[in-house]
Amino acid sequence: MSVDEALLLEARVSGPVLRLYTWREPALSLGYRQTAPSWLPRCDALGVEVVRRVTGGGAVLHAGDLTYSVVAPAGTAELPDDLTGSYEWIRARLLEGLRATGLAARAAQARAGAERLDLCFAGATGFEVELGGAKLIGSAQRRTAHGLLQHGSIRISDDSALYRALTGTAPENAPPPGLEASSLRQALIASFEAALAAPLETAALSPAERALAEGRRVQRRLDRLVAPALSLRRSPERADRVA
Repeated sequence: MSVDEALLLEARVSGPVLRLYTWREPALSLGYRQTAPSWLPRCDALGVEVVRRVTGGGAVLHAGDLTYSVVAPAGTAELPDDLTGSYEWIRARLLEGLRATGLAARAAQARAGAERLDLCFAGATGFEVELGGAKLIGSAQRRTAHGLLQHGSIRISDDSALYRALTGTAPENAPPPGLEASSLRQALIASFEAALAAPLETAALSPAERALAEGRRVQRRLDRLVAPALSLRRSPERADRVA
């Protein structure tokens, strides 16, 4: 996630980027202004790394999920400039990718108070993707004067037992069996390529991006157990929306 943040800070230089990644070990990401939940100390006993991401919202357990991120400079031709429009454009790409794997995913319905919940997957604000009435993808967007970062978690394996051990509760439904990160990744890439009418090219981080990502990683580790008014420090924040 520090790489996502570095790419946002360098958006004017690097251009639009799609990242799809998994996690080597279970981790919990806190929203950038989220107060540390009462159950957070259990993470150490359960071997769950804690990080604080640069986007808002509730806590997300990364234990068998596929994480996506979209970084785009301001004025990217294919992406709507407004917050709602960009959310809907990216969600359409996610829905197309999921449906290509045979899943009957759809746009989620908003639930009152969802934006105030400790857990991202405990409720929907109306910008998410759901499957069988349960939230399947939770997303958050950070916007600056120079670009946007939207990233989110796609539940692809049943993490309910770890959720319960950690928080005392779990998301409503387990994700569908047989959903694999590799096949979903290819379907999502194809969806974005079709919408852009151009192939995506694999690219490596520049030395400047690598150095910036490492600096942000260290800072976010220091920030992870508190809820300060975090900022990007190099770009004035315009908006933050959670789904």
